Amino acid sequence: MPRLLLALCLVLFTPCMAVAATKKKKSATVPKAMPVKVPSAAGKPNVLFIIVDDLNDWVGWLGGHPQARTPNMDRLARLGMRFTNAHTTYALCNPSRAALMTGMAPASSGVFGNEQDWRRSINVLGKPTLPEFFKSMGYTTAAGGKIFHANHGGPEARLAGWHGGRRGFEQDVAWDVRFPQPGVQLAEAPVHTGQNFNGLNIWHWDWGPIDVTNEQTEDGQTVAWASDFVQQHRSKQPFFLAVGLYKPHSPWYAPKAYFDERPLNEVKLPEVKANGLDDVPAFAKGHLSGGENYHQQIVANNLWANAVRAYLACITFADAQLGKLLDAVERSPAAKNTIICLTSDHGWYLGEKQMWHKGKLWERATHVPLTIYAPGVTQPDSVSAEPVSLIDVYPTLCDLAKLKQPEHLDGESLLPLLQAPATKRTHPAITTMGGEARVSYSARTDQWRYIRYADKSEELYDHATDPNEWTNLAAKPEHAALKQSLAAFFPTEWHSAHRSVEQLGPIASADGGANYFLQPGDELPANASPQITGRGLSIITRFDYTPAVDQDSTLVSQGSDQNGWALHLVAGAPTLSLFINGQRSAIAVEPLEAGPTVVRALIPGNGTMSLAVPGVGEIVDAAPFAGGFPMQPGVGLQAGESFGPLKTKLFPNSTPFDGNVQQLLISVLPP
Repeated sequence: MPRLLLALCLVLFTPCMAVAATKKKKSATVPKAMPVKVPSAAGKPNVLFIIVDDLNDWVGWLGGHPQARTPNMDRLARLGMRFTNAHTTYALCNPSRAALMTGMAPASSGVFGNEQDWRRSINVLGKPTLPEFFKSMGYTTAAGGKIFHANHGGPEARLAGWHGGRRGFEQDVAWDVRFPQPGVQLAEAPVHTGQNFNGLNIWHWDWGPIDVTNEQTEDGQTVAWASDFVQQHRSKQPFFLAVGLYKPHSPWYAPKAYFDERPLNEVKLPEVKANGLDDVPAFAKGHLSGGENYHQQIVANNLWANAVRAYLACITFADAQLGKLLDAVERSPAAKNTIICLTSDHGWYLGEKQMWHKGKLWERATHVPLTIYAPGVTQPDSVSAEPVSLIDVYPTLCDLAKLKQPEHLDGESLLPLLQAPATKRTHPAITTMGGEARVSYSARTDQWRYIRYADKSEELYDHATDPNEWTNLAAKPEHAALKQSLAAFFPTEWHSAHRSVEQLGPIASADGGANYFLQPGDELPANASPQITGRGLSIITRFDYTPAVDQDSTLVSQGSDQNGWALHLVAGAPTLSLFINGQRSAIAVEPLEAGPTVVRALIPGNGTMSLAVPGVGEIVDAAPFAGGFPMQPGVGLQAGESFGPLKTKLFPNSTPFDGNVQQLLISVLPP
């Protein structure tokens, strides 16, 4: 190893270890914290919160599709109140669930992406989530299935990976009991996605019947566990039980019987207008270009009815699982003292406006089922058509349990409507799309939907005469006052989930270098990221490594796969990747063992690069350049985020680093 390189490693690494040793010494003198006394919630009602994934308004009691068969959702809706005009806060899984579970609108939390780890938001830190709050109030909290964001884990059913995998962005401290196990949200499906039953070769979006029993499916496993939980719960402490039903989330795999009950030649397609996008702004038509034009593929392959059939089959399958859970509650000691709330995170398009999947601000993706049954409060078979939002669920459950609401909640309790169904609301339901400088909003009242996109283009629909949103009235001058009044409800400020540029600004060193002290979740735009042209880099990080969830995660990166760098883990092996003119050069050491870890990477600008893990190994190799980085990356710095320069083709299971990071120091070496 060259002496200069060794000297630089020692200079940069030794002070870091000294700081760590100092901190350890100081912590030994801190008095032991007194245990926190958890209040008793004895006598309070139980709460059963059920969230169905990707379920639009194709349920019997909402009438979204004439062939929807949901006898158990209908049965639950008749027990209490059904909200016929309920809307998601964001039509994507992660930001929707983050808003519902934190009680914070996207503009307040800054969470707006499916790959964005909501737990890293500086606005969420210190504010209790819905289950965390009930736990602090003395409730026993338990969960089965997807509650926070997670997914099926891809073709390998990985615990961590794309969209967080089966663990997802789980909040471990929220639960006393977790199924299928602590730290895991979704049970492994008996048939993994990627079977290509539909022939489209889109691994994450497939459908078809599978030869398994209800009980073998991930939802069947979850419901069996939840049914046992409610029947066996005998504690004086009430429970907060969250149950996530994964279907009808893709892949649309369900036992064969649910497909057989709908002959393909009898399937009814959604009502669509042939030129339904002619009066829609260009901003809203991104789904028509590139690989996202799923409608073109569906029509070309004559799969529209096939897809609708599969989606309906999965809805009925999910409904059957709900029925088993409701039966278990009715047979349990908790039958007369359990609040039951059922909803979905957002809707789903099946060809309307040539759209599939989710993420837009039109009715089919924002409109969701919401029913609440509260013994002693709700009236059987009651209905409210007032515009309500999923952001209202958190304060509503607090009020029903007679718990004082946390101060950070953005929603408004639905208790007045539950007590008096004729109650009117004075504000619309707001749905967000995008974020930060490119944020768009929709306002839905009892009659109108008004959409204002980030580029100021607009849509306005009158649901009294146009329930399918086929005629955009935004350009008509007589509606100017209406648009202005609805726009007044849109957030006026976006609170970034990340620390500010000023907070992350470099600390200059006497020798002309610069130091960045980071934490997971930090981001810097390209113009405020480390200036590395003609300079070298040192990266020192200390973290707790958990193989099950961190083995393919990114610690820190800057730039793109054209020009940039990343310090990441590949199958547990610390890896330093450099990207110059689209070519990747990388070095890696041996895979880590679980536990506290220190990794240091060095690119000193002398034509070498090194990577070291004390006690594991060190490697030195030639860098793809000499004299420092040849050019400044055009993409900014990210700490603990997915991908960065690591594109999905080469790193399909990259995920945000999940564990605790004690130190992340980026040092730009002197020129």
